[in-house]
Amino acid sequence: MIDITRNLILISLVLILSIALLACGGDEPSESSDTERAAFPSVTERGAGTSEPGATLESSATSEPTTEATSEPIPTPDWTSAETDREVLIAFYNATGGANWTNNDDWLTDKPVGEWYGVTTDDSDRVVELDLALNDLSGEIPRELGNLANLTDLWLAGNQLSGEIPPELGNLANLTYLKLSGDRLSGEIPPELGKLANLTSLTVTGDRLSGEIPRELGNLANLTYLHLGRNDLSGEIPPELGNLANLTELSLSDSQLSGEIPPELGNLANLTELSLSDNQLSGKIPPELGNLANLTELDLSDNQLSGKIPRELGNLANLTNLTISVNQLSGEIPPELGNLTNLTSLTLPSNQLSGEIPRELGSLANLTYLRLYDNQFSGEIPPELGSLANLTTLRLDENQLSGEIPPELGNLVNLELLWLGDNQLSGEIPPELGSLANLTNLRLSGTQLSGCVPSSLQRQLDMSRSELGDLPFC
Repeated sequence: MIDITRNLILISLVLILSIALLACGGDEPSESSDTERAAFPSVTERGAGTSEPGATLESSATSEPTTEATSEPIPTPDWTSAETDREVLIAFYNATGGANWTNNDDWLTDKPVGEWYGVTTDDSDRVVELDLALNDLSGEIPRELGNLANLTDLWLAGNQLSGEIPPELGNLANLTYLKLSGDRLSGEIPPELGKLANLTSLTVTGDRLSGEIPRELGNLANLTYLHLGRNDLSGEIPPELGNLANLTELSLSDSQLSGEIPPELGNLANLTELSLSDNQLSGKIPPELGNLANLTELDLSDNQLSGKIPRELGNLANLTNLTISVNQLSGEIPPELGNLTNLTSLTLPSNQLSGEIPRELGSLANLTYLRLYDNQFSGEIPPELGSLANLTTLRLDENQLSGEIPPELGNLVNLELLWLGDNQLSGEIPPELGSLANLTNLRLSGTQLSGCVPSSLQRQLDMSRSELGDLPFC
């Protein structure tokens, strides 16, 4: 009897404990469920009218309640949408003084963003172009701009933007044109820009950028234009730029770049313009530049380049402009430059070039500018220069030229400027110079010339710019 009573008591205790446990697991929502709803608000909480197109958000109200931590994770919605583009543009407007822009028509209105000034959208109302050049923007470029996933063209040149270029711009995978010139941007070029695989044009000139050119820019396989001049860039030119097989224009002028010119630039088979002027580049001109068969303009002026002019430059059959002034080049002008039959301007002054002026330069029938002044050239002026019928400017002053002025120079019917002063020229002035009907600027001072200047020139010369020394008119 005692055993039966004991068993009944035990059973009663078990039942009481079970009821108590069930009461603890009531209908109150768990803390984790509240957290999930706060992180991913329902469509009702966000407002059904503001839900983004294409976004799918599963409601937790339709799922079975559970007390276990093994419930399925809520999918992360795709916030990248036309609505997001609008929010990015609003942030951009606020960050760049939109209220003071020259033109801010329809910005911040309820109109489609494609009607906002400078904004172009595609059929899905996604922003594809943002052109606010010359529009008096100020402040810094906001990082949010890197969220315009469909953007292909970004033109912000000619404003007063300051601060650094946001590295988030490297997220714009569809970007093809990026132009930030003529602003007040500072800091370094973000290496993240090297991720812009579709970029064809990168122009950031006339700013205040510093630091080195990122090697990562050599990854931009589709790039055709790279202009980074007129900044405060320093360091060496990355040889990786030689990987840009589609590049047609490379301008790195007017900075503080140093070191040697990478011979890898000779791999840029499609290059038409190469400007490295106004830097601190040193060493020799790499002969590999002679491989640039499509090159039309080569400007290496105002550097510290030394050594000889490579004869391989004579292979640049399409070259129209060759400028290597204000360097420390020595030796003779290679006669192979006479092969550059398309050349219109040859500018080599302020070097230490010596020897005689090659007669082969007389073959450059399209030449309009020939500037060889401030060197150490000796010997006589080649009479073959009289064949340059299109020449308008001839400067051979400040050399060690001797002998007489060749009468063949009287054939240069288009010549406007002739400077032969500060040489060792002698003899009388050839009367054939009197045929130069377009000549307005003549300098013959600092020589040993004798005789007189043809009187036909007296009426046409600009005497405020001409220097004849003691030579009278005939």
